Amino acid sequence: MSKHKNIYTWRRLIQLLFTIIVVLIGIQFIRFVHSITNPDTMQFIARPAGVEAFLPISALVALKSWLANGIFDRIHPAGLVIFLAAMIVSLLWKRAFCSWICPFGTLSEGLALLGKKMFKRNFILPNWLDYPLRSLKYIILAFFVLFIFVLMDGASTYMFLQTPYNMVADIKMLDFFRNMTWVGFSVVIGLMLLSILIEHFWCRYLCPYGALLGLLGMLSPWKIRREPLSCISCERCSISCPNRIKVDKALTVRSPECTGCLDCVEQCPVSNTLRFDLPKTAFPLSPRMLALGVVALWIALVGVAKLTGYWETSISTEMYKMLIPSMDQLNHF
Repeated sequence: MSKHKNIYTWRRLIQLLFTIIVVLIGIQFIRFVHSITNPDTMQFIARPAGVEAFLPISALVALKSWLANGIFDRIHPAGLVIFLAAMIVSLLWKRAFCSWICPFGTLSEGLALLGKKMFKRNFILPNWLDYPLRSLKYIILAFFVLFIFVLMDGASTYMFLQTPYNMVADIKMLDFFRNMTWVGFSVVIGLMLLSILIEHFWCRYLCPYGALLGLLGMLSPWKIRREPLSCISCERCSISCPNRIKVDKALTVRSPECTGCLDCVEQCPVSNTLRFDLPKTAFPLSPRMLALGVVALWIALVGVAKLTGYWETSISTEMYKMLIPSMDQLNHF
């Protein structure tokens, strides 16, 4: 049997770690907003910069502005740092950000497991429907790339980042969930139900972030590689793949749908037949090495951002107090 049987444990530990971090960030952010908006609050709560991970569109605009103007965004700098970190992880280790770090990926997996317990399986869409739906996330990504990188010039992206709308984008996001309309509630519940029925529904069909990281992951030197001489064609690798990749038919998995979850490696019954390895070398990453690598790289990039002053926002407490009361009237320009 494969020596990689601890993959499940390592990945779940990393997912749990980042889930706890996200929950703590969320709690602190709610307390921060309360300390700003409640005049009776005596204690000021610091704003957690990590909340900017949930502003990917702002980060994409910040990336264009940085490339065009040479100015690193100081409004939501942590958002751009996290966006760049996710891209770097993907360039190294496929879409490992999606399967090891992303809270939406973790939630999606949890909902799929719930579906398996409820219905004894997850439902699989036929190919004639699966392929068109899978293209949706690339179409959404293309829209954002066209609008931000083609139609917006450097001056426009910089101006957008300085708008009051962008300054309070994180608070508007919180306000959306605290005062959710029936339309928003219906969409969220619908996506959750679909994720229970169909494994990785959001990630597979709709997430433009995942589409971008998948395309970058195609450049990753580490890929799932199959040794045909020892392969017994049991197809366990393909059956276990949450993204329905035909691993048993490929010598090297190049698909942008591969998230580097290593489930296929875990299920392979023949040692060293499936490896997450470099080309023409013998340097496969064990689950422990990949877990430590992902965490170490993430900590290093965030640490560098903090040490160099590119983590905390430049928005003052007084500016927040001025903008929040008129937040509903703010436009994006």
